[in-house]
Amino acid sequence: MNYQITCFCGNRFLITDQQLHGPVNCPACKRPLQPMVAENPPPSPQPEPTPATPVPSPPSDAEATKRCPFCGEVILAVAKKCKHCGEFLDRSLAPANATNTPAAPAADIPPVFSLSVSQWDNFWKFVICATLVVLTALVLIEIPSLRQYAPIGICSSLAIMGFIAWLLYLSVKNSRCYIRPNRIDTEVGIFSKEINSIELFRITDLELKQGIVQRLLRIGTIHITSSDPNAPNLVLYQIPQARKVHKYLQDQIPIATRQRGAMFVEK
Repeated sequence: MNYQITCFCGNRFLITDQQLHGPVNCPACKRPLQPMVAENPPPSPQPEPTPATPVPSPPSDAEATKRCPFCGEVILAVAKKCKHCGEFLDRSLAPANATNTPAAPAADIPPVFSLSVSQWDNFWKFVICATLVVLTALVLIEIPSLRQYAPIGICSSLAIMGFIAWLLYLSVKNSRCYIRPNRIDTEVGIFSKEINSIELFRITDLELKQGIVQRLLRIGTIHITSSDPNAPNLVLYQIPQARKVHKYLQDQIPIATRQRGAMFVEK
């Protein structure tokens, strides 16, 4: 059996049973040592226990999430009512007048898309206004008898065409549509407003029209057919992001239809 000896210099080395009963020399410092065997070696110091770091527990079933089948938003798996659209996931828990009372006013639901008619629709109108100003200036300058009226005529044509262009700009800017998860609101008018709304569950057909130029500019016109007797047809004219809006409506209309419990029967 071998024993480990520790010298005063800190060197450690092994000796055999025969060397245990006589002096031995340290291989490092050559100091003579008398080996001693400890009967009961002192216990090695144990490190002080450190406070355990709390391990995060895995999410319970109550913290699991799912998507609302009506609006598509993320909610808790144990939720009975959607906090976004206000619909009861279990129809048996809904109050008796839930079908007559909307879950939330349309104004409380922020629009997913807030769009206005693209100003590209006014491009050729602006070109015509600029052309009329140039033609007026040429006529007044080239005709000698009208040349003295050229400054007044050019300034007047600029003011008139500029006012017309400004009205065209405002008319397009104030033709807006708001795409919400449950309805479409349109707003038209500069000074007086005309507001129309159509519920998504009433929409029966969608049609997107884009020419080559519209595809390059990423604008387009969406024709909507609905079962609403007051607004059977709705046109979202020359709106930006037309393809994205069309795709969103295609995905959202079935959700809004299930949300209202509507069913369409073909004649």
